[in-house]
Amino acid sequence: MAISRNVSRPAVVDIGSNSVRMVIFDGAERCLAPLYNEKAMSGLGRNLLSTGCLDPAGSGSALLTLKRFRKVADDLCVTSLRAVATAAVRDASDGTVFIKNAEQALGQKIEVLSGEQEARLSALGVISGIPNADGVVGDLGGGSLEIADIRAEEVYSVQSLPIGPLALGQIVGGPEEQVQIARSMSAIADGIASNRALYLVGGAWRSLAKYHFEQTKYPIKIIHQYEISCAEALKLSNKVGNLQPKQTNQLKGISSRRRSMAPYSARLLSALLQKVLPEKVIFSGFGLREGVLFEDLISDARNSDPLIDHCIKLGLAGARIPFDGFQIAQWVKNVFPETVVDFRMVQAAAWLSDMSGHDHPDYRGHNAAARTLTLTAGGMTHIDRAFLAAVVYARYHGYGIKSGLGPAIELLNPETRAIASALGFAFRLAHAIGVSSNYKKSRSLLDETHLRQAGETLFLIVGDKAEMLGETATRRFKNLAEALGLESKIVENYSAKA
Repeated sequence: MAISRNVSRPAVVDIGSNSVRMVIFDGAERCLAPLYNEKAMSGLGRNLLSTGCLDPAGSGSALLTLKRFRKVADDLCVTSLRAVATAAVRDASDGTVFIKNAEQALGQKIEVLSGEQEARLSALGVISGIPNADGVVGDLGGGSLEIADIRAEEVYSVQSLPIGPLALGQIVGGPEEQVQIARSMSAIADGIASNRALYLVGGAWRSLAKYHFEQTKYPIKIIHQYEISCAEALKLSNKVGNLQPKQTNQLKGISSRRRSMAPYSARLLSALLQKVLPEKVIFSGFGLREGVLFEDLISDARNSDPLIDHCIKLGLAGARIPFDGFQIAQWVKNVFPETVVDFRMVQAAAWLSDMSGHDHPDYRGHNAAARTLTLTAGGMTHIDRAFLAAVVYARYHGYGIKSGLGPAIELLNPETRAIASALGFAFRLAHAIGVSSNYKKSRSLLDETHLRQAGETLFLIVGDKAEMLGETATRRFKNLAEALGLESKIVENYSAKA
């Protein structure tokens, strides 16, 4: 099947000290969905400290990879491609020669980023995936550590420190390691992340998160916005950092290619934690490549909500009948006000409320919950994932959200579980009352009804349309009231009969 060339399909090539990667995204929007992701562990920065040059074998590997990326980009109808190179290339004496050959292989101009530019783009990547992020970004690559201060979706001070594991590979574990780490840490302001978060970017630190998943039997093995306390992060980094080289095979969850350098990455993290003193640590799956695209977005796209945008796409694609998720969210708002649940989550869940509409009815809830737990979208915590999954399960199957979420249900306290379940019942009712397939031009039965709570009673106000409500909607309204611990009453004129 031919691929349309009218679809926006931007790509980013990232030539790093350790790997060369191309990611092709589906659409130039804030909700960046990877369509294609390939890397080669070329190791350009291997032995850079001792030779001052790029690794010859790594250079050859990288150039072949770039030729392949050019072909793949053409075959997949990439609409725009931006290529960047980072620490190894900018620091190597033969970096200029390499870039000339690389541009010929890729057929594309390649930007050699300064350390400060790299730090800024990595920070923008975090911002793109975590709206309202507030804290310090630490992006550990093979050749450097980039530091940035972010708040209110802006990047402030940035730094680049030459202490990546590949760059210092010859002194890892030796007497100079502590000296080099201490020297670099001295350039960072003390306590800069106090009462805020430390956002960790880069494969080396993501590997530590994967190891932590295995150790704690964590139910959602997704890096993005995985959050642990500073104390837990110190415990993790000290445990891995104290391993001897022969013990790294114990690091389950970490790929064999990264295990040898994991103790160094962990010791560096421990030093950084003690320097910036964050309240919590949040791992980010978004970084430099997403920052490159985010920088190029128009203001309207940059200001959109990545989670809501993603849910709208899924909702429109999965629904049996097109509907307006914002309308449904507004319809339930009187019963689920901001004091009870974040309205942003209500909107996201509303758009997902028929995401598995084309699946077999016996499996819609389970499929919707499983997909929601593993969405590629940014802008939500792991608790948010579990909450949304519980809502969509209840929307399809009613009770039994524990069977739909499995171990992930433990991320929600009993009160939040009850709210999620009741919200699912509310969406179940909304779809039973009726949504319009042409909602922009005509009113649906949902427009003629309203939910209200007064005291211990939940009212469904139907105007003069009571006979149009139907048996299914009537039953589901009663189920919603029961889920909220309320009596149910259907009225035609709320002001007169409530």
